[in-house]
Amino acid sequence: MNAQTHLAIDGYVDAIPAPGTGWGTARFDLIHSPADADAVAPDALDTVYACSTADPRIADVLLRDIQPGDLLRVTGIVVQPEDPDAPGPSHPRRPGGPSGCPGP
Repeated sequence: MNAQTHLAIDGYVDAIPAPGTGWGTARFDLIHSPADADAVAPDALDTVYACSTADPRIADVLLRDIQPGDLLRVTGIVVQPEDPDAPGPSHPRRPGGPSGCPGP
């Protein structure tokens, strides 16, 4: 993967978004399921993307209005973490299982 990759991902949140590390920021986990669960193996894993925004308008909506189970389309840039020992931007999980993402 390049240092930056543009993409759009549809998914849902399974936890309320959390405030980010600075003013006007928020972070959340987006769970993306296989597009056609019937066509893939029954034990196909969901992918969890650790997402964040520095746009205060988007952060405000995330923190006020988004609830577990809400569907979202996320567009933006995927970047690798600065710390190579930090968790990656996404990781697989079994459908319906815990996300495995670090806590807020």
